Amino acid sequence: MVRQLPTCGVKREREDPEGDESPGRGSKSAMNTVNPTDLFNLGKNLKLLPVPETTDDLEVTCKKMQDLAKVVEEGNSLALYTGLKLASQQSRNPELIARTQLAPREREEYERWREMKDNRNRNSDGNNEDNQYNNIIMKLPDFDWDKNVAPVPQGSRSLKKFKQRAEAMAQIWDHQGVKPEHASWLTFNMTALLPLVKAVTKISNIERHLEEQNPGICNRTDMEFAELETARNILAVAERNRAREMARIRKLMKSITESTTIMKTRIRALEK
Repeated sequence: MVRQLPTCGVKREREDPEGDESPGRGSKSAMNTVNPTDLFNLGKNLKLLPVPETTDDLEVTCKKMQDLAKVVEEGNSLALYTGLKLASQQSRNPELIARTQLAPREREEYERWREMKDNRNRNSDGNNEDNQYNNIIMKLPDFDWDKNVAPVPQGSRSLKKFKQRAEAMAQIWDHQGVKPEHASWLTFNMTALLPLVKAVTKISNIERHLEEQNPGICNRTDMEFAELETARNILAVAERNRAREMARIRKLMKSITESTTIMKTRIRALEK
């Protein structure tokens, strides 16, 4: 299902006399790319909206929330209409986050493998390039899946580790049916490939963990992260203001009730 989050600017009519170039209702392609011309027009004409602050009273919070809700209703981006001020500036791409956890040799081998894989995918799409260049990037050695097996060391942790390495080898060689015994053989007999296997294993584990903590994270773009963070931060401050003001109102109502009770006592005394 196509998500309706917009990330690029399109024209729409508004009551604002200054007019707007707004980030419009999106198809999937509009959601994942930002047209430079549309973005320039958006930045030139867009009137940024204020966001709720912790010092705002109920009336101010209400007005700001109404304006921001209108942005959502019209299919536009909260992140863009608030100038990205509530969005984190760092990338939330799970793979990029995972790469920071790799050792230098692991990162180097992983990046070479990714470049080889991306280049091979481009070639399969008809964009043929010099095969010698592919070999310079990385050339995987052949792996005999029938013979290259070894017993897995005893212990549940060892079995888990070699299962994960087997999954990584399946990705690296694009081969189905990789077993822990294959990973065990590689660990002790093809050590030059071990940094790459460890890198792919680490990245897969980190992505799996991030996906468990934040379902859908691996499928979100940076713009979608910005939108999600913006919406969450707006709601958090608005809810805090609402709770604070409601507590203040309850305190005032209690005081009024107590004062009323005292005055009613005086009235009853005088009416006797």
